[in-house]
Amino acid sequence: MSGGCWNYMNDSAASEILGYHIYVGYGLDSDKHEKNYKQVVRDNPLGDPEISALVYDVFCLLHSYDWAESGDTDMDAYQKDVEIFKSRWFKKARKDRIKEMIDISTEKLKEDLYQAFGFETESSSEP
Repeated sequence: MSGGCWNYMNDSAASEILGYHIYVGYGLDSDKHEKNYKQVVRDNPLGDPEISALVYDVFCLLHSYDWAESGDTDMDAYQKDVEIFKSRWFKKARKDRIKEMIDISTEKLKEDLYQAFGFETESSSEP
C-alpha cells in the first residue's frame, strides 16, 4: 500500500518542513539516510542544527512505522529503525553528536571554498 495509515500527513509535513528533496527513510537505504541527515544539518531548516536533525530522524521513524502499519514492511523493520534512532539520540553522548554536526557543517563550507578558489581537493597545493 506504500504507507498512508496517517493519510500521508507525516511525509507531507516532512516535505514542507525539511524540503521536498529530503527523503524520510531509515533502514531500507542507510547511505541515502546519512546523506539526507547531513543535508538537513547543513540546511538547518528549523534554525538549530540539533533540532533540525532530531526532527528529521523523528519523521524517518514515523515514516517507518507508517510503512510497517500499512503492510509495506513489517514491525521487525520498524523495530530496527527504532534502534537506529535510539542509538543516535539516546546512546550517543550529546557532545559527540554536536561535534559530528559541526564536522558536517564545516565539510560543506570547506568544499565550497575549495571550489570558489579553484582547488579540486584538499590536498591540492596550487592556487
